[in-house]
Amino acid sequence: MGRRLTILIAVVLGACAADLPDEHDEPADFEEVPAGDGKADTVSATFNPNTVLTDALFIDSTAMDVSDMQEFLENTPYGTTSWLATHTVNGVSAAQMIVDAARAESINPLLLLTRMQVEATLVSKTTTPSQTRINTALGCACPDTGGCASQYRGLAAQLTCGARTLRRWYDGSVDASGEWRRGVAKKTLDPKLVTPTNHATASLYAYTPWVLTNRGGNWLVWNVTRKYVRHAEDTGLIPTP
Repeated sequence: MGRRLTILIAVVLGACAADLPDEHDEPADFEEVPAGDGKADTVSATFNPNTVLTDALFIDSTAMDVSDMQEFLENTPYGTTSWLATHTVNGVSAAQMIVDAARAESINPLLLLTRMQVEATLVSKTTTPSQTRINTALGCACPDTGGCASQYRGLAAQLTCGARTLRRWYDGSVDASGEWRRGVAKKTLDPKLVTPTNHATASLYAYTPWVLTNRGGNWLVWNVTRKYVRHAEDTGLIPTP
């Protein structure tokens, strides 16, 4: 009954699917980013399931502007140009859509890049993927049982849904109305007992209730975010702390 209730809440509020390892086809994302050189220090150098990302990183909506995002997509951490660099919807670039969706909900645009990569490996793709994959770009309103809400199909709708959902769950931790909250222990679907130390981590588990160390889930969210932050710092798109 508990799992059915979780799935129902996921459908209504736009939470995502499981991020299981067999759904992720970019081996480079499982290589941990080196530590000890001061790079990517805004993301912990070691994975802590209770503190996946910081609140400061999560809500930094001005971390990247549209030109920064475009440059990131043209020169990705994978040494390639993402198909997203030239993708448009009704004349609006993917970079613009990503930044607009993030700023509308006051979250970091890098979170949406990470989400697209974790859910559908869309950032590392160099050629246009299937429409099915694009339609579920952030796994938003796509519960573990399969099938996605039709109103959230397509890149623009998925970005809006993903940003809105991440922010909703963040605010739900702040006001103690959310399924996951700072300082409250809860079991993931692995199952692992996790106690989020901040609102960002609570939001991430509400979106994806898995740990999956070295395999997927929020471990993959942490590792990909660290990779992307480091790359953005190395290329001068964001300052090194």
